[in-house]
Parts: sequence; C-alpha cells; structure tokens
Amino acid sequence: MSERGSNQEGTSSFSQPFKAALAVLSAALHTRLELFVTEIEEERERLKQTLALTFVVVFGISFGVVLLTIFIVALFWANGWIWAIGILALVYFAVAGLAVVKLRSEVLKRAGLFPATLAELGKDRDRLRASAGE
Repeated sequence: MSERGSNQEGTSSFSQPFKAALAVLSAALHTRLELFVTEIEEERERLKQTLALTFVVVFGISFGVVLLTIFIVALFWANGWIWAIGILALVYFAVAGLAVVKLRSEVLKRAGLFPATLAELGKDRDRLRASAGE
C-alpha cells in the first residue's frame, strides 16, 4: 500500500505543472474570447449606425436631387430644357462615379475585422515562441 500511496503523490506532483499551464492557457483564451466578443458587439453597433445614417442620407439626397432637377428643368422650360436634363444627368453620373471611387478606397483601406483580438493573439504567439526558445 505504501508504494501505491507514494506513486499517487509522484503522479500528482508530476501533473501539477501541466495543470498550472492549462489554467494559464485557459485564462488567456478566456480573455481573448471576451475581447473578440466585445469587438463583435462594437462592429455590430457600428454597422447598425452606419446603415441607419446611410438610409437617411440616401433618402434626403434622393428627394433633394429630384426636386432640384424639376426646378432646373422648369427654369429652362421655354428654351433648352432637353439640354438641362442632359447636363443634370451627366452631373449625377459624375457624382456617383466619385462616390464609387471613394467607397472603393475606403473598403480597400480598412484594416480588417477584429484588429485588437488578432494583435493580442499575435503577442501570445510571440510570447509562447520566446518561452519555448529559452
């Protein structure tokens, strides 16, 4: 019986470092997951706000453009109303083209999703590599 008791003590002292490492790894993973969830929630709120503001902007600009077009065509009704409509169409296409270029540059410029989470995971990876190299 004494061999069995000492064997269990040796096994528990042997597994202690693994349990401690697992606890540290679990705590680090938990922290990173909390950060990830927070970033998802922030991204969702930012997206909702962006969509709502985009809807308001599109709605306001659409009505403004329609009313401005009617006003300009009415001003040139006696002579040159066809030219007024053509020039306005070109102006609208130019504005839309500039908006597409700006939107494309903004989409390509974006750093990506979850930059803080990825940065923290990168730091964890570097620390693990450094401690494994020692």
